[in-house]
Amino acid sequence: MKFFAVVAAAAAIVPPGVASVLLPANLNFYSLQPDGRNLLVLGDTVAGGRCVYVRVRQTPLRVTARGSISCLRTSVEPVYPVLRYDRKTFTVRVRIAHVDLRTHRVSEGPVVMTFQQYSDTHLQMAYGPGTLWLFDTETPKGAEVLQVSARSGRVENIVHVPRIFRPVLAADDDGLWLAIATNGGAGRGPAPIYHVPLGAGAPILVHRGGRAALWIVATGHTVIADVLSGETHGELWRFTGAAARARALASANELNDWATSFSTDGSSVWTVREIPVNGKYYNCNSLQVIRIDAATGKQLVAATVPTPGSQCYGAIYSTFGDNAFLFLYGRKLYRVAT
Repeated sequence: MKFFAVVAAAAAIVPPGVASVLLPANLNFYSLQPDGRNLLVLGDTVAGGRCVYVRVRQTPLRVTARGSISCLRTSVEPVYPVLRYDRKTFTVRVRIAHVDLRTHRVSEGPVVMTFQQYSDTHLQMAYGPGTLWLFDTETPKGAEVLQVSARSGRVENIVHVPRIFRPVLAADDDGLWLAIATNGGAGRGPAPIYHVPLGAGAPILVHRGGRAALWIVATGHTVIADVLSGETHGELWRFTGAAARARALASANELNDWATSFSTDGSSVWTVREIPVNGKYYNCNSLQVIRIDAATGKQLVAATVPTPGSQCYGAIYSTFGDNAFLFLYGRKLYRVAT
């Protein structure tokens, strides 16, 4: 079990290369996406449930706009899934929306997937180069992956996969990768990691180990996953190329968050951890930003970020843009230059 302690702190000194901006109050944020040289933060209002956006300039870091947005819009990409709910049943129909970049008009295609929505069957997606990947485990034919063109919105391939619940997804030049989240499941035995190559007829089981993956990230032809065993032991695994050559990199026992992103050049992975105190409690007055060497798994503290008087939120969303690692922690958006 994870315990927390809020420790009193002196005046916070922001380290060089770290900037932060406070986002508007009374909003629940659920997405952080780069949008050119800006960032788009999506969320909804605590009261009323209206969907909103906050636009943030990266350098210097500041809020430049906010407003309402269609709740159907889930991505800054020109192609994204739209969910249509049946009010009388748990049935959800998925269509692909396409934004005309010249006129900004949005069109929706035919239904490409149908699923039953329960607490553990929400639609999941990941964007790779030129491809949108969709997954759901409760379609009429079981667990299913759709490969969708991120340019035209057309379905290019459908792959049936073993029944798994709440996977974490990552996509790169070689296809889609699925690992079991800490609150997910895949039946008995060690947790699997699957690879769905572009145009494949079936998924490939590339690894079995531990009970779950804290996170999985991918870029180019490299995938790195933090595979957990028990409650505290973690191990970094690297998978390379279309053949998914697997190699254990290093212990990851001190990592404890899932807001993780690859650097733009693919040389490193960046994540955030709350600082343990006496091996049991967590000091929520500061966070450590961790740089992980993608070739060796070596972990270095890139910055210690003050969060005085904060609750222990957990850094839920992160991204990489403009040579910086960015993450959300509560209402604050942080930017750490590399």
